[in-house]
Amino acid sequence: MIVGLVRISPADKLSLREWRNDPSVSKWMYTNHQIGEEEHNSWFDAMLADASKVYWKIVADGVAVGSVFLTGVSSQGSSCEWGMYLADMNARGKGVAQAACALSFRYAFNELVVDVVKCEAVAQNENAIGLYESVGYVRTGLQIDAVKRGDEMLSVVTLELTRESWNMSESRVLQKLSEKGVSING
Repeated sequence: MIVGLVRISPADKLSLREWRNDPSVSKWMYTNHQIGEEEHNSWFDAMLADASKVYWKIVADGVAVGSVFLTGVSSQGSSCEWGMYLADMNARGKGVAQAACALSFRYAFNELVVDVVKCEAVAQNENAIGLYESVGYVRTGLQIDAVKRGDEMLSVVTLELTRESWNMSESRVLQKLSEKGVSING
């Protein structure tokens, strides 16, 4: 399997909304309401115009299966925020997420020249946290009841990946991908 990243374009507007509204994705987001067309269009157009954000679709063997993104990017910034999701259930558990991590981290550390890539996850999302730790992220904190979503309060795990940690993890991650038959395009 070949995994690559392709920058989000206007043609991806509908796919991103469908993916984000998928219950298997939205249950781990800070908001989980059905995103309507107007709300999504407003967000999407602003996202495309915002130079501090880089969004890609994750492509596995030519099929778009999810999204990975960097936010809080600035020319003076030493860090940025990172996130991702796989919306295609068939892509899960096959190394696609790790490959998308590797490609986005290469961009963050080599192209943007940041020192730290930060992320957060809902504390109950053990699969995501396990993935993040497997590619070099280290937990930096736990925020109890940090996010109010409807009637529930969500706790959030904060994580960081430093340039040094990624440099130490990258070859191991690529080796694991190779063992799974996954190569990255980029």
